[in-house]
Amino acid sequence: MSESEWRLLTTLPDLPSAQSLAQVLGAEGISVRVSSDAGVLGQAAPSRLYVTAAQFYRAKDSLAQRQFSDEELAVLSAGKAAADSHDP
Repeated sequence: MSESEWRLLTTLPDLPSAQSLAQVLGAEGISVRVSSDAGVLGQAAPSRLYVTAAQFYRAKDSLAQRQFSDEELAVLSAGKAAADSHDP
């Protein structure tokens, strides 16, 4: 898939939040890419979620229905980090 086929869905304040939301959208069958300015893991830096152009409006609708608060994203990202630390 070429770069022109990906569209910016949203920007989040940090990488764990972006990865958590990408996981939620991915579970719905939406293709998601995460891009971050973070130089090291855990650094607070804007992170962008991109989705395929064909799934853009579906992803926007999904995002609008959820309306995650910063606190909810933090809980999701903490849960993902805990699950990742238990993987063999």
